[in-house]
Amino acid sequence: MPNRMRLLKGATALLYIGPLFAGMCGFGWGLVLPFSAIFVVWLMILRPEQWPASPEEWLTGSAWLAALAQVLSQVALVAVLFGIGRGIGAVAGVLPVVNPVLPLSVSFLAIPICRMLWDAREAADQGIFLDDEAAAAHLPRVAAEAGNAVTPLLNLPDDAPDSQISEAVARILGGTGGDVRLKALAAALSNPARSHAALRRALVMWATEPEIIAPGRVPHAAASAFAIAEGNPDLLRLFVPRALALVAAFPFRAQGFPTAARLRQAAAAGMSADPNADLPAHLRDDLRDGLRALARAVEAALQDAPEPPAAEPVRASTARHA
Repeated sequence: MPNRMRLLKGATALLYIGPLFAGMCGFGWGLVLPFSAIFVVWLMILRPEQWPASPEEWLTGSAWLAALAQVLSQVALVAVLFGIGRGIGAVAGVLPVVNPVLPLSVSFLAIPICRMLWDAREAADQGIFLDDEAAAAHLPRVAAEAGNAVTPLLNLPDDAPDSQISEAVARILGGTGGDVRLKALAAALSNPARSHAALRRALVMWATEPEIIAPGRVPHAAASAFAIAEGNPDLLRLFVPRALALVAAFPFRAQGFPTAARLRQAAAAGMSADPNADLPAHLRDDLRDGLRALARAVEAALQDAPEPPAAEPVRASTARHA
């Protein structure tokens, strides 16, 4: 992802070079409008959150005012770049003779290149944003879509076959946005009044599969699985050995596991508070030892692990406007 962000910034530079070069060549101000159109299209592709998302929104007066403000800001930016280019050309005393299509083509080239490098909607589903403003704009949509997507899972009956629940979990959480949906499920299941025993078991199993942990597409799967299992001895007995094996096999994914402090806190809390806990004392002791061992393994992995083969989702900043 950092490499892609650097390439994105490089492609964005093409957008600025066009009007600068046109100004250096001494072209008239008539080119400001086509350049502005290119800048607006670029802005709509890279920052769709700044534009109305539906035909209904476009019919509102506030949407038109917001869109007009965006367009005028791009016209002003192009005019400034044009003026700077003219100043550079005047100081240099050289006016290159080129076809006006050339500087327009340079700026236009930024649109397909940036689109290949960045899909704003897909990135938002993975929790990746250009900056905090984009994150704030996308967050309500992402949360609403995740909530709608996981509702069928929460409606599954506890007596449904394990195979049916596991298949539904893999289908709904697989693919783009799986991490956001898993977090939405973990939040919904944090209410102790909700049973969903079969769903909890299927989620812990799915989130601790090597096929989920190793690629890192759901970077906090293990932490979400622990949040679902925490306080439930049966689920913790399922989670702990699988997590121990995973952190040993994929230490570069240790950041996606529950923290060592939280694991030790769970071990110290004990299991006697659970009204459904009927584990013998020696099994509760084994579970505490397992949680402490997992805490040590996570600490060691974080200290000694190499860089992950794929970067974790990050927030990278770039300019607000084109």
